[in-house]
Amino acid sequence: MSDIEERLEFLDELSAAAREITLPLFRSGVAAENKAESGYDPVTEADIEAERELRRLIRARFPDDSIEGEELPDHVGSNAYSWTLDPIDGTRGFVAGVPVWSTLIALSQHGEPVLGMIDLPALNIRAVGDISGEPVAHLIHDNGETERLQVRTIDTLSEARLGCTQPFGMFGPGELAAYKIIQSGVAFSRLGLDAFGYVLLAQGRMDLMIEGGMKPCDVRALMPVIIGAGGVITDWHGGNPKDGPRLVACGSPALMDELYTYLGRAMT
Repeated sequence: MSDIEERLEFLDELSAAAREITLPLFRSGVAAENKAESGYDPVTEADIEAERELRRLIRARFPDDSIEGEELPDHVGSNAYSWTLDPIDGTRGFVAGVPVWSTLIALSQHGEPVLGMIDLPALNIRAVGDISGEPVAHLIHDNGETERLQVRTIDTLSEARLGCTQPFGMFGPGELAAYKIIQSGVAFSRLGLDAFGYVLLAQGRMDLMIEGGMKPCDVRALMPVIIGAGGVITDWHGGNPKDGPRLVACGSPALMDELYTYLGRAMT
């Protein structure tokens, strides 16, 4: 078994460990503290405890791997592998009882994401992408059923189903103007999806996700899933999105130049 295959298999153990902490607290309800100096950026007991457990498991199994996370300090390892953790992506939804929150786990090799998992415990599914070789992504159901993920391709932006979590919260004025131009030309849009929107894109149910204010822990797990399903995921200018903050993902590569034209009008 290769190093990548060993870590890919290990994702199952990490998923189970995070769920054991997060799901009971989601079902019972949990308080959140605001960690932002201004605005609102919630963190819960589940975020911190789950990240601590994931780090413990990784350190025990792969002590030389680096670890980055949302809530706790980075661990610098001594090899080419680095884990990026977001135990609860969509904390607002988690606190409000909305079931599309997820656990995001990415593995990077030499600084580039190669494995990504979007685990949706309340929906009983998880998406896993592997782009270490021939890109591939699968949706895994809790009953053991597995399906290959494949994006939908469309010919024009007017056919697109657009997703965004919270445009009025994650975009500045210039970014919001660029988003609205695109939104006005698509078939329809849906909000409040968090990382679930990227799973829907990988399934061919959505066509386009446009977001801002993203951190590395929000982005890196998404990349192997989208690319593994045949999609494209970049920043707003076509660059590597792995560090955020702006992200565009699409199932149809032919539409990207048109999207960059609109997104390039955004002012910082």
